[in-house]
Amino acid sequence: MISNKIDKQINTDEKKICCSKCKSENVIKWTKRKTQNRGLIQRYKCNSCNKTFTIDDGFFRMRNESKKVTCALDLFYRGVSTRKVQEHFKAFYPHNADHSSILRWIRK
Repeated sequence: MISNKIDKQINTDEKKICCSKCKSENVIKWTKRKTQNRGLIQRYKCNSCNKTFTIDDGFFRMRNESKKVTCALDLFYRGVSTRKVQEHFKAFYPHNADHSSILRWIRK
């Protein structure tokens, strides 16, 4: 009886995935897309309109890792300047971001 309640809570906590075109919930997992910086991204297919789409996690069309972008935002909001954030990235990331790129991430 307790396990049934836990199973119901887990099922209700999951977010429903909707099609970005027609807003239908009749969606299946389709394939995975490989990106250079973000790794594998799950693609979905809508059975109503036959369109494929990915879930927008806030890092759409970003050419840097999500970890790097969130680290830059965290450092900036702790009071570190964008140029100091750029210097910090020189030590830890091989492909460095310019200070103007970091400012664009903050504005976005």
